[in-house]
Parts: sequence; C-alpha cells; structure tokens
Amino acid sequence: MNKTGLLVVSAFAGLSLVATQARADEVVVTGHRMERQGIVVGASIDGGNIGCQTKNGDDCGDGAHPAGGFSVHLGGMVTPSLAILGEVWGMAHTEDNITASQGLATAGVRGWVIPRLWLQAGVGVARSKISYEGDVFMASAQSDTVPAFVVAAGVELLATDTFGLDLEIRGGSGFYEGDARVYNAAIGVGASFF
Repeated sequence: MNKTGLLVVSAFAGLSLVATQARADEVVVTGHRMERQGIVVGASIDGGNIGCQTKNGDDCGDGAHPAGGFSVHLGGMVTPSLAILGEVWGMAHTEDNITASQGLATAGVRGWVIPRLWLQAGVGVARSKISYEGDVFMASAQSDTVPAFVVAAGVELLATDTFGLDLEIRGGSGFYEGDARVYNAAIGVGASFF
C-alpha cells in the first residue's frame, strides 16, 4: 500500500473512531447495548497488496503488488463482545499470465473494544502458489503448508444485534523456508451475521 493509501485509510479510520465513540455514547444514553450471541458467519471483499520479504527485510519478488481477495469466517460468540472464529483468507495478483497467490487459514478471536470497533488476531497455516497460464503452456508450483498469523481491525458502519457491516483493514503472513515470508495487506468491506 502506498503512502497516499495509508493516509486516506488513517484519516477515514480516525473519523470513523470519532463517529463510533459518539454512537457508543448514544447507545449508553438510550440504554440499549449490543446483545450478540450464537453463531457468527460472514465474509469480506478485499483490495490491497501481496508481497514477499526475506528475514533481512529485502524484497524477494520485486516488492508488493496490487492484489484482490476475499475472506470467510465462521465461529461463535463467547460473550456479547467476544467471538472465537475460524477464518480463510486469500489474495492474488495476476500480471503477464503469471498469478501469485496466498491463502491463510486461521483460528482466532475477535473482540469489540467499543460497540462498533473490533480487533482480531489469529494463528494458523498458509500456502502460496505461482501459476503461469499461456496460450499453449500452463504450469504451477505450490508451497508446503507453513505457520501463519493474521491481524485485523474493523469499524462497523451499520450494527445491530444480528448484523454488522464493516470497513476493515487486515494483514497476514506465512513463514516459508529460507526465512522468507509472503504477506497480504488489505482494506475491505465485510459483513457478519449473528
């Protein structure tokens, strides 16, 4: 993500936090608190970057590349403000008939620190793949399954006891042989049903 993108995201997040806090105060005044419970199921559509970096911080794939992706999650509410989730998240970049992708599967927790702001962290596994698809020839190579982590934060633009529509930012990385890591970083729009 370039500096302009980070500035826009930071500004939007800051404004959203102010609005979120104002709405949180309104919830307390009206006496209604979110009472989310039961199963959680949801998904997001993401846009951002995919890249590769060595342990020394050097790029191992010409830097970060624009990528698109999606995630799905399923879990349950432990309390009205804490969920345990399983999540699958994938992103891919295609250029000149070559597609680089990474998928991450994690188990983690999502907690609402205020009624409309959540933070999430999870650990699990990742796999990356590079594919070439030409007019006559096709080939692909896939990595072994490696350890991975994902962190995310979201601001719910619309929130009820049974539904949340959010703007989220997320990052994740798989740790591969030779001290290389492939990372995903994205901004997305997500929805969850409770």
